Amino acid sequence: MSTVKFLPIIVAVILAGTLVYVAYSNVPSASTTVTLRVGYPDSLDESDISDLYAYTHILPAEGINVIPTFYDAPPLSYKGLISGQQDIAFDTSAQTMALGPGGSPSEQTTCVTAYAMAGVFLTISGQGITSPSQMIGKVAEDFGVGTSTRSLDLYDFAQAGVPVSQDVPKAGTVELINGGGNIARVHDLESGKAAAITVDDFILADFTSPSVNNTANGGPFHVLFYAPSNYYDNCFAVRDSWLQSSTNGVPNSKLIVTYIEAIIQAQRDFISNPSLMVSFAESQLPLTAPSEINFTSTFYPGHYTYWPYGAFNLQGPWNATGMYNNTQKYFISTGIITSAVANSSVSPYGVVNSHFEQEALAAIGPYTYPGSASWVTPSFKSWVTETVPSSLGSIS
Repeated sequence: MSTVKFLPIIVAVILAGTLVYVAYSNVPSASTTVTLRVGYPDSLDESDISDLYAYTHILPAEGINVIPTFYDAPPLSYKGLISGQQDIAFDTSAQTMALGPGGSPSEQTTCVTAYAMAGVFLTISGQGITSPSQMIGKVAEDFGVGTSTRSLDLYDFAQAGVPVSQDVPKAGTVELINGGGNIARVHDLESGKAAAITVDDFILADFTSPSVNNTANGGPFHVLFYAPSNYYDNCFAVRDSWLQSSTNGVPNSKLIVTYIEAIIQAQRDFISNPSLMVSFAESQLPLTAPSEINFTSTFYPGHYTYWPYGAFNLQGPWNATGMYNNTQKYFISTGIITSAVANSSVSPYGVVNSHFEQEALAAIGPYTYPGSASWVTPSFKSWVTETVPSSLGSIS
């Protein structure tokens, strides 16, 4: 994608900079409550817990009350945003970065931050399968046509050079079928109905015990594909009309910066102190097994689902221009769109705008990543060093 198409990002920084400058004198105090409505594409789980921590432990001191809504289907979060039911939507990037730009002003939406540098899904194989080619002639289950998990299957098998068929058996291919929810897919993997499943990544905790990971239960099990980190999997999106207005007299362009500060700070708190994540998650997810919560407390930061530097101000291959370009290629390869969507298709801020996240990162200051953390490997350290500008922090 040419540099010209990303010009609106630069223009947006100038425009939004003016708005933010005016807003500095209008920061809500703890005695002035501003309510923000935030929509999510599915039920509350460990990947959302850090946000909930920001809503209950950080933002109230800033005078901001957040009302989260957890929809039961991914498209509903985006629909809630463009209909005005929500002020902010945590959304799959397919909605905001591919389907969002439209003729209606309500569909002029902009991604203002993202903290997960890899998606929240992975593919687990059973029956001792360790290679994608071993899946030929077998069934892989996901959540069906049009979902993020089906898109991932299409992408991952294509990258591995393995042909697939969708919902209809075809010789020499992997048959992708709709296996329903996570629990149903796990059952089908263990029973042998499916040779692989694509599920929320916290499900991996169910297969780590030696008492489960064996032939008697349909195993041994392996991670066939981890979610890639070379494209934007999700983002926090807002309507451009909302960015240009105010809430209780406070410019929304300033509110969104304060909101992003809290979201990123919560990530940092959980990375620095996994036990904090465990205790808070256990209080919010009483029906979730403690073993699963303990597992995700280190698995999520180790796989960039918890990430303390935002997504749109990084360097190297993960810079905003390169990542946006890769995201468009991903959408095309999985059939979500037929041609790339220019960042300038949303005006004046662009489909992706790094300015608001940049302001938030500057406000909370650099973060030293704990190099002694259990999940930090030499390659992880190299990744942080390569990806994070020195102004944002470093790894110890």
